[in-house]
Amino acid sequence: MKYCVIKDTTKVIDGSENPIEIMLQNAQNSGFTETEVEILTEEEYQARKELEPKPTQEPTQEERILALEQVLLEIL
Repeated sequence: MKYCVIKDTTKVIDGSENPIEIMLQNAQNSGFTETEVEILTEEEYQARKELEPKPTQEPTQEERILALEQVLLEIL
């Protein structure tokens, strides 16, 4: 599998076994020029995904309640 992505990102325009020419045509049809996209192999794409920062997870409702209880106990 190959990936046509916006340059220096992991935002996929076309992820398939299409020939590179078709992938670039799909990118153009999506409004991107050849200089704005790049073709990555599966390995290159996965390596780049690993380098992306992981999104921070919001605290759960239980964690928020516990934190609020801690603050209230310190105040009282």
